[in-house]
Amino acid sequence: MTGEQSRSHAQDHLRASVDEAADHARLGARSATYRGVQSDGFRGCAVTAVVVLGGLGLVLALTMEPVVALLPGGLLVAVLISLWVDQRNSKKNQGVRLDLYEHGLTAVVKGQVHTVRYDSTSVLQRSVRHTGATGYTEHWYTLTDTDEGTVVLRGRSDGVVKKGQLAKPQEWGRAIQQGVTQEQLPQALTAVHAGETLTFGKLWVSREAVGSARDSAKWTQIEEVRVIDGYVKVRTAGKWRSLGATAVTAPVVSEMPNFFVFLALVDHLRRPWNGPAA
Repeated sequence: MTGEQSRSHAQDHLRASVDEAADHARLGARSATYRGVQSDGFRGCAVTAVVVLGGLGLVLALTMEPVVALLPGGLLVAVLISLWVDQRNSKKNQGVRLDLYEHGLTAVVKGQVHTVRYDSTSVLQRSVRHTGATGYTEHWYTLTDTDEGTVVLRGRSDGVVKKGQLAKPQEWGRAIQQGVTQEQLPQALTAVHAGETLTFGKLWVSREAVGSARDSAKWTQIEEVRVIDGYVKVRTAGKWRSLGATAVTAPVVSEMPNFFVFLALVDHLRRPWNGPAA
């Protein structure tokens, strides 16, 4: 069996495993597939840079002092290393795959197929914005699968090839948020209106108020709810405050399971008194 045939056989086996897992979990119809990030324009640019720098270094070495050729030579080595890393990560990402369905998703990470249902999963999300001339945002989603294990989905907004990362994180991240909210918000509203108190990390939500172990505010008092510098804050009497006495106890978005369900729930519970959340 040739290398190409072997890869094709492995891909067919992977697709069969994904389809079987989705059917077993009753995820419904597939809506989208996202694969591990692969090289695009960088490889072509890198090859061009190798040719140019190599030629420049050779010309300088023959026409001037050899030491002058060290500068393009050093840049050439850096480009070659970057190209090697890019190709290596592309190969490792070929097995990374995310399939979205009507009621959940399957994710192939490190060769293992994970199955997630939107109606029962717990999701932690974290985003880190890197500023500068080549600014980008890194995204992490940590989900509970149907076996009570966890699977981490990662991606970068600039599409740079990194090991284990998925392409287009803004798209699949938004789809996961919408899917989980659509499945879990009705359950949450029913529970709260029945008198239950739900917890989202350090915060709890009831029919009358939202709070933490150290502070709370009634829905009739809250003018606005907003994420500020990664913390959940409420505005009451014209002033912003977090529902925690210290920075340690303040509710952080990245530590709140199903944060987007929390926001939708808050919007519904505030609306009779203050209108939609900002």
